Amino acid sequence: MKIGFIGIGKIAAAIVQGLCTSPAQGLQLFISPRNEELSTSLTARYPDVRRLGANQDVVDASDIVIIAVRPPVAKEVLAALRFREDQTVVSLVALLPHEPLRSLTRPAAVVCRAIPLPTVVQHNCPIPLYHADERTERLFGYLGETQHVHDEKALYALWTLTGLITPYYDLLGRLSEWTAAHGVAPETANAYVANLFQSLSYLAQQSQPIDFAELSHHAATPGGINEQAGREIAAAAAHDAWTTAADRLLTRFG
Repeated sequence: MKIGFIGIGKIAAAIVQGLCTSPAQGLQLFISPRNEELSTSLTARYPDVRRLGANQDVVDASDIVIIAVRPPVAKEVLAALRFREDQTVVSLVALLPHEPLRSLTRPAAVVCRAIPLPTVVQHNCPIPLYHADERTERLFGYLGETQHVHDEKALYALWTLTGLITPYYDLLGRLSEWTAAHGVAPETANAYVANLFQSLSYLAQQSQPIDFAELSHHAATPGGINEQAGREIAAAAAHDAWTTAADRLLTRFG
């Protein structure tokens, strides 16, 4: 399978690394010349990756073309490219809806959208897919858990959550700093906080069905420290800050 990347930033580079370290066989990866330092580094590390001279060269060489450019320049970049009918186009551009995307990539037979995260490097990532075909699902299946989304508004709601990564890490950082301030070595505090919340997320993942309210209730032993913390944080409306931020982020999708 021949995969092309128009735009090489953090996400596209993570996908390249994830694919090159996955069990996928027979992949040829073609990357655009922009971001010379990163694209050159990828070609040096992985023999299946080639850096081509122009975006159109990438499109011409590929069966699947992954669009990973910044939203402000996406329409301009795509308007300058010529696609084939036998190609699949996968857009990672958050603010470019499906219909204008289809118009800009005609006559490509399959045009879809995907939301991978940098965690694809570890092959551990939820990846919502919109209008994806079997070939696209198989490709992203090497990188994480694919989830089909059949409504673009729902896709935007999921995409909004990816804007909460920074405050999530900020929260973990604050908790680690608090732990260290109470006598725990910083490296131990960092490791414990990261592993604690990873293990709690894993427990939720294994629940059938996933029921966050039930998990919270189960942890809140009457009179215990979880019940107290849950009550105090809820009373401070701390959770509302997250949903308020999400509401504001969602408006950016139009």
